[in-house]
Amino acid sequence: IAIKTENISKVYRLFACRSDRIREALHPFRRTYHRQFWALRDISLEIPKGHTVGVLGMNGSGKSTLLQIISSVLQPSAGTIRVNGKVSALLELGAGFNPHLTGRENVILNGTILGLSRAQILERMEEIQAFADIGEFFDQPMNTYSSGMFMRVAFSTAIHVDPEVLIIDEVLSVGDAKFQEKCFRRFRGFQEAGKTILFVTHDRSAVPRHCNMGMLLHKGELLEVGDPGRVADLDGEILALGALRRRTGTRSLPLPAGAHP
Repeated sequence: IAIKTENISKVYRLFACRSDRIREALHPFRRTYHRQFWALRDISLEIPKGHTVGVLGMNGSGKSTLLQIISSVLQPSAGTIRVNGKVSALLELGAGFNPHLTGRENVILNGTILGLSRAQILERMEEIQAFADIGEFFDQPMNTYSSGMFMRVAFSTAIHVDPEVLIIDEVLSVGDAKFQEKCFRRFRGFQEAGKTILFVTHDRSAVPRHCNMGMLLHKGELLEVGDPGRVADLDGEILALGALRRRTGTRSLPLPAGAHP
């Protein structure tokens, strides 16, 4: 098992205004001024090693929150999680990068954050630069980059860390079609090498095309895990109707380890 969660929940306190936060903190009888928002509620799942998992769901369904918890960026309010192996994550465009540093300098910075030594990063620098393919801009400050160039450098750095678990949250959507295809070719290489990949996408067709496992979240709840085609169909149903015609009742079992679409 690469990732296992048991009853993961994440709740936030929402205040109508800043002064309500202060009132609640100082109130002598502990009166509450907030309302609770459950970003995730009782998420239990197992992801076998070597699977590519497409995560679907409408905006606000809890996809990014779940990936941030798996990546240890956030801590759950309740529940337990276990991740086996080195994790490399692209959670949002620019996370972990300093826009005032060059692409090359940011590769060193981000590679260090992801657990590589400076010597290891420099050994891989030429490959990272070649995969990003942004020419002379690699040695220019990243605040001069387009969003697509930013993503190229970030993705290239993440995959060259050689993680056991690669997590990508929607950032591929800012890339051009040619680079996206290049990324998915690398995905296939990762699949063949037995890596585990989780990626959030709004492109339902990409899930059965590139994944051997799908996951559907809706309003903080895990509705379905398993067959990527079924998950994509259920996501389409939610987008069309705003809800499922009926709850599935049971969740699909994962495909056998090593199976690919």
